[in-house]
Amino acid sequence: MPDYEPPRWDRSLREVGLVALQASVLTRRIFLPATRRDDLTPEQWQLLIALALTDTASYEVSSPSLESLAVQLSLDQEHARELLHALRSAGLVVTATEPDDDTVRFRLSERGWTAARSYTQRAGRFLPGWPP
Repeated sequence: MPDYEPPRWDRSLREVGLVALQASVLTRRIFLPATRRDDLTPEQWQLLIALALTDTASYEVSSPSLESLAVQLSLDQEHARELLHALRSAGLVVTATEPDDDTVRFRLSERGWTAARSYTQRAGRFLPGWPP
């Protein structure tokens, strides 16, 4: 293959490719597949972290709904419902309704907060410069 010359990518396309590749690698390192019966799935961990981030953000007014979580994590609503049900059954998530709003919203339980914090701290090991 001495005549082969790879095409040249401009800098911005290379950067997009590098970021996409790094994101996929980090995802595999951080969100490990469940190996034991009681392990959470990657999507369940993502839901826990999304709930923690929503509740700790200063600009959020209310806890997220099933619909908003599904959109945020690019999940099918039925799949998100099943995941949240499993997290609720495990005691990691609780439901709440707010006055003047019948929408069921989700929050972390105390156990959920502990799990989300621990998992997020573990994830930090894979990020350069952690801890800050």
